[in-house]
Amino acid sequence: MGNTETFQNHTRTVDDHSTESVGGIKTIEALGALKLLSGGSASLAAVDDLHQATGRDLNLVVGQKHNATVGGNMNEKVEGIRQSIAAINQQLIAPKTWLGSEKINICRMFCELLDVVEEMNKQMAVHVHANSPPPNNSGYFTASGIAVKKMGMLATDVTL
Repeated sequence: MGNTETFQNHTRTVDDHSTESVGGIKTIEALGALKLLSGGSASLAAVDDLHQATGRDLNLVVGQKHNATVGGNMNEKVEGIRQSIAAINQQLIAPKTWLGSEKINICRMFCELLDVVEEMNKQMAVHVHANSPPPNNSGYFTASGIAVKKMGMLATDVTL
């Protein structure tokens, strides 16, 4: 059994609640724009997958706070440039971090730089010139080497 209605223009006013139940697939086609407006909150939910697609831009404007929770992995692929601008601060918090290109991890390079600085401080603390004693500020170099070693250990803990 089918029902087809054709209108040139159509307006419906409902003074209280309105519920529609569809046992199969509901399709709404608009050759122009499609607008869904709510004076209160709006919810769109799916028990299965939820898809959004556009042939042009997707613009999202949030008046206060944007929360997103993903129960599994989140994969994001940007074909062009990705730019993130924060007016106050930005935090990236994770047990391990990779920052850089597919092959180069800047976090790993930082850890390696700290290893080099630590080794330099060790060498400077004990170096001597010909027949002279070790430098009288060798304690500074030793302490700096130990401090850099601690920084390196902390950085290594969070680096992939």
